[in-house]
Amino acid sequence: TTTLRETTSQCCKQVYIGAAVLPKPLFVPDYDDDHIATDNVDGTEKNNDKQPQQSSRPKINCATISTVPPTDDPSVTPSLLVTRPLTRYARTLASEFNSVVIEHHLKWSPLVHTLPGPIHESAPPTMHLGKYDFHHVDSMVDFAIRHNMHIKGHVLVWHVTSPPFLEDMSPAAVSEAVRRHIFTTMAYFKGRIKMWDVVNEALASDGTLVENV
Repeated sequence: TTTLRETTSQCCKQVYIGAAVLPKPLFVPDYDDDHIATDNVDGTEKNNDKQPQQSSRPKINCATISTVPPTDDPSVTPSLLVTRPLTRYARTLASEFNSVVIEHHLKWSPLVHTLPGPIHESAPPTMHLGKYDFHHVDSMVDFAIRHNMHIKGHVLVWHVTSPPFLEDMSPAAVSEAVRRHIFTTMAYFKGRIKMWDVVNEALASDGTLVENV
């Protein structure tokens, strides 16, 4: 059977078959419907005389500090994570698609405010400028690079996911914060992400600029 990715490789022009990705189905095996558990929750092996039981889907939100990797195993870095056996979702992604878009975790507010990665709980809050946590995005980007996939950065500026602290800033301060955010994010992924959506939904239905932050 020929995959979508194999088909596009035979086209006379470059064709991108892309998918938006999230970390939980990409890296958490128990999220697969057909995954069979072979270990107990504590990591010990089940009794070999018993048939393995169908594992339940993990009760974790895709954007909490416990998602990728577990907080009790800080040695599991994003680069190490992509060497684990692939989940069904990851296998399909790698075989059928040649490009990915980070679905949500690369947007401004998730990076600095609402969806932090595994920062230690004693660290200062992320609700201010300069506190970035690229952990979840690093994991997904490393996976894509490892499987020779193109990566599109989405999105640097979008009013829906602007951090709330912008609302209390002057226009000049907002402009500087936007510039700083773009430079910070693009510089961090320099050489790894080469395509970017810079501004999303900047125009109103009548063609004028939308009045929001």
